[in-house]
Amino acid sequence: MFSTIRKTILAGVAGVAFAAVPASAQELIISTGLGQPHMWVAHHMDPFIERIQEATNGEITFTPFYAGELTPVGRELDGLNSGSIHVAAPLLAPYHEGRFPLSDITQLPTYNTDSPMVTRAFQAMLDSDVELADGKTFREYEIDDKNIKVWALGATAAYSISTTGKELKEPADFRGTPLRAGSAIHTIFLEQVGSTPVTMPGSAAYEALSRDTIEGLIIAISDWPSYSIEQLLRYSITDVAIGHWESYLAVSNDAWEMLSDEQKKIFDEVARQLALDNAEKWESTVGEVVEKSKADDDGKFVPVTELSQEMQDHIAKTSANTWIAWIEQAEANGHPARAAAKLYAELITAEGGELPEGVAEYLED
Repeated sequence: MFSTIRKTILAGVAGVAFAAVPASAQELIISTGLGQPHMWVAHHMDPFIERIQEATNGEITFTPFYAGELTPVGRELDGLNSGSIHVAAPLLAPYHEGRFPLSDITQLPTYNTDSPMVTRAFQAMLDSDVELADGKTFREYEIDDKNIKVWALGATAAYSISTTGKELKEPADFRGTPLRAGSAIHTIFLEQVGSTPVTMPGSAAYEALSRDTIEGLIIAISDWPSYSIEQLLRYSITDVAIGHWESYLAVSNDAWEMLSDEQKKIFDEVARQLALDNAEKWESTVGEVVEKSKADDDGKFVPVTELSQEMQDHIAKTSANTWIAWIEQAEANGHPARAAAKLYAELITAEGGELPEGVAEYLED
């Protein structure tokens, strides 16, 4: 790890230093706004550094910055475009308000989906040649004008509804309950289900839960340890995916063009394979966290199918309405959300996922 002073110097001359070295040897500034325990750091960014350096025999090396040292969450694109960083790991698109209007699509509710399924579907969207609007594909609409190259991350595990103890057994139990939402789609879901959404990043969840500012949140169970909230949560509704959070490993076009063709090929191969490896880790960690919570903290995990039929119907209707509300809001803002949602629906059902009742019919209208 470089000293803080050395990192500061390197950051200040990143563009100059990068352009000065020969094409066969590159030192890249790689940055994350997340802490090192996070699944997208410990099991994605750090392995990415190791694999690229090994696969290129040290021709590509990295200077890493963690926990917002250089670019905080939501400022990754600015860092890439300014040249202060070369790689964002990750670029958290949903926190870049208005700049990636369709990239939170994997947060739409589904049934029987897991991390690898969503990862494959999202990468397939990026690779798709299906035109969404004005002759543009998903990648062309969302990415190409940002001057970056991107790959899917390993998607988080399915987001569940978890509380500090309040048992949500019937629709009325949601009424007025303050629950954390991490994105616009989660806010839509919580409004539709009848709770009071409180929007905040995951890093603020511990204090909010501890102070009873919120009584629970929507989050992936395997993400609990990233924010040290596993000892605070006691009740969870599982087996309905309140979406999966996806986003990007991103490299600036300027940095990309300095790589040789062979280095680009290695970069692409490692990024694609690591996303799938990361997805498997997200998924396997769910069981580990659940078992530890049950053993140490009397955690209770209730599959949605074990709730009353009224509650199941309420959540199913909420899930379908979330698709509709997101599509109509995005369309009203001029974005081809229906076409994007139809493509994602086709890709995720091809993976074996299921849509909330009524969504497929809505998309065909």
